[in-house]
Amino acid sequence: MIYPVLKLIHVLSATILFGGGIFAALLGTIVFGSKKVRLIAEVGPHIVRVEFYLTTLSALIQIITGLWLASLLGFPVLTGWLGWALILLCTAAVCWILGVWLQHRMVDLSKKAIETNSELSAEYDAQFKNWTFLGLPSTVAMIGIFYLMVFKSV
Repeated sequence: MIYPVLKLIHVLSATILFGGGIFAALLGTIVFGSKKVRLIAEVGPHIVRVEFYLTTLSALIQIITGLWLASLLGFPVLTGWLGWALILLCTAAVCWILGVWLQHRMVDLSKKAIETNSELSAEYDAQFKNWTFLGLPSTVAMIGIFYLMVFKSV
């Protein structure tokens, strides 16, 4: 009875992890890409906070339920499709950690622009470009994980 419950929790947390990431990326692109200093300073911290909590919780649930399911089924964790899924998860995690740091930095730069009554700096533009770039490998990695979960060789 534990297997179907674990699998349901695993699939739901994967959906939240990927869907929440896509939502945060779209909302972040709208807010951070607007270059509206006050909007970034006011809304940006909420995006970062919600994304941080949602992603951290769902990623931890993914890891715990995934390893538990692999153990129940006798799958070797570091080989085959599961090994590749873990590599892709690590890739997405590195991109996400760097992305959250960049979001914090963009919020700080927007607050600095408000304090100095100036426009966003060239550094902000560079941070935004880097943040946007990190979305590509992260998204491809997450799609790859879903692909491996669906088309795994058992």
